[in-house]
Amino acid sequence: MADLNESQESPAPLDPNDPFDRITIEAGRAEQERAQEDAEFIDPQPDAPPGIDPAQTWGQIPFMLGKVIVMGLPELAGVYNEQACYQWGVGMAAVSEKYGWDAGETLTRFGPEIALVVASVPLVVPTYQAIKARREAKDEKAAPRREEKDITPGADVPPMGQAPGGFVDPT
Repeated sequence: MADLNESQESPAPLDPNDPFDRITIEAGRAEQERAQEDAEFIDPQPDAPPGIDPAQTWGQIPFMLGKVIVMGLPELAGVYNEQACYQWGVGMAAVSEKYGWDAGETLTRFGPEIALVVASVPLVVPTYQAIKARREAKDEKAAPRREEKDITPGADVPPMGQAPGGFVDPT
């Protein structure tokens, strides 16, 4: 039984200054690297975890701004739909990849400005419409009234079947 206990003892720590221990350390490190390569070959892990589609992230920008625009121009509600904004995002994702831009960084960087625009629209649109209505009312008062002409046929106007000048068609 004494032999069994002796084999279970932990090995002495390796000394990096000892040339034989350095060889053992290097061999152990190389063996671990090969084992890691074999494991990656058998079960490859993706380089990066799957993230959000860049086109979808870029498409959020016109979608959010479209909601603000639609407050003032409701006829554009069908224009700024999710599908159209996603298609814009696809194009913008290609451009952003070319120039190294990041949609998340852009939204983070300009988020406060976008929030300010969204908060300002409910104030700006009614103000603009009130100013426009007041100008139109002022222009109506200032413009002279036009007299309407009487366009009912009189005695001096030829009938519909007759050519002007009193000529008759000889048919």
